[in-house]
Amino acid sequence: MITSEPDSVRVKGVNGQWIVRVVDGGRLTQQVFDIHEQAESFAEEERLRLGLPGPPQSGQAG
Repeated sequence: MITSEPDSVRVKGVNGQWIVRVVDGGRLTQQVFDIHEQAESFAEEERLRLGLPGPPQSGQAG
């Protein structure tokens, strides 16, 4: 699918599964994972490949 969105990587939980949504040069792809850690690992690899920052860290003291 072609989209006008900027490059991005997002992880979303849906019905007990984890969907990694990647927008790369206007092309949208999605990967579905059963294990959250695998989805996050894949998402991080995609962020590195695209040169994007990681997701915001929540609940950590600075």
